[in-house]
Amino acid sequence: MRLLFRTDASLTIGSGHLMRCLTLARALRVKGHKIWFACRQHPGHMLSVLEAEGFPTLTLAELSTPPEHGYAAWLGATEAEDASALQQVIALMPELAGHRFDWLVVDHYGLGAKFCAAMRPGCRAILHIDDLANRHYDCDLLLDQNLLPDLNSRYDGLLPTPCRALLGPQWALLRPEFAAFHTADRQFPAQFSAQLPARLLIFFGGTDGDNLSNIAINALQQLQEPNWLADIVIGQANPHRLLLQQLCAQDRRLTLHIQTPGMAGLMAAADLMIGAGGATHWERACLGLPAVVVALADNQLATTAYMASLGACVDLGVASTLDSSSLASIVDCLLAQPERRRQMSATASQLVPAGGGVAKLIALLETGSDS
Repeated sequence: MRLLFRTDASLTIGSGHLMRCLTLARALRVKGHKIWFACRQHPGHMLSVLEAEGFPTLTLAELSTPPEHGYAAWLGATEAEDASALQQVIALMPELAGHRFDWLVVDHYGLGAKFCAAMRPGCRAILHIDDLANRHYDCDLLLDQNLLPDLNSRYDGLLPTPCRALLGPQWALLRPEFAAFHTADRQFPAQFSAQLPARLLIFFGGTDGDNLSNIAINALQQLQEPNWLADIVIGQANPHRLLLQQLCAQDRRLTLHIQTPGMAGLMAAADLMIGAGGATHWERACLGLPAVVVALADNQLATTAYMASLGACVDLGVASTLDSSSLASIVDCLLAQPERRRQMSATASQLVPAGGGVAKLIALLETGSDS
């Protein structure tokens, strides 16, 4: 199959959309399928990450007068402008011009039915990855890996006929290493010591524009629990990288990881995670990792609140209210309660199958390409 992914990363958007597409793209490539990515050159774009992994990229330039509001601002163009620019780039590439893609994969809050309708002549079918349920879609498959009380009805009236909706964490786009580290019996020591310190993991997404990692580091340094070590994970586009490097160099308990390929191992080793909502929910759940979670954007609020109501995490609300003193108190409390963390782990691990949904999704894509 030939597949084109249309997604973006930026300091505003973050890296989550691109990274989950990259997970799917890697798995497709292993099976021999040909992949291209189309991304706009926003500040903080991750085109170099795609190119380093050997994926051909189609670059869309920033417009001189992009839209100023809403998800159109995230896109940096209207849907029609984006489709037109992408078609022009495709037409200039000999290996693409005149050929149809088997699948167009769209993962972008700024793109909906207008973009997909414009791109229909150049592809046999469309997969739309989304979690907003806030606009009309023109796709053959809709994938929303999130968990909400109205999961099975939230896209009513928004999807074309026919379109198959793939809903819930059973379709989570998890990298293979998460299945390798999956366990249904995570161990939680009754107390920590210099020989067996608490392992903490901090990750607020690839960009972390508000530098919540710094707030979390300050919180850890206020802990009453004296025996701890922490892994701090950031992406290469993090604008606060130098400051975080300095902070970690000054405290031997802190280890900074930049664009790490070993996230599953870090999660498997951790006793507690401090981080954001979004796709990381399902990585944590797969490994049964208890977590203290803040929402980086409005679309993360409902899922995080629902998971907290199930007992799978602690919800601290929106990122703008996070402060180091309150966070330190909550972390101290959780570290002192191994049974509570064990219950959170058991609840979370029931939400996501060990391998996620990548293999099932690829089977559907391969079947659909033959229809």
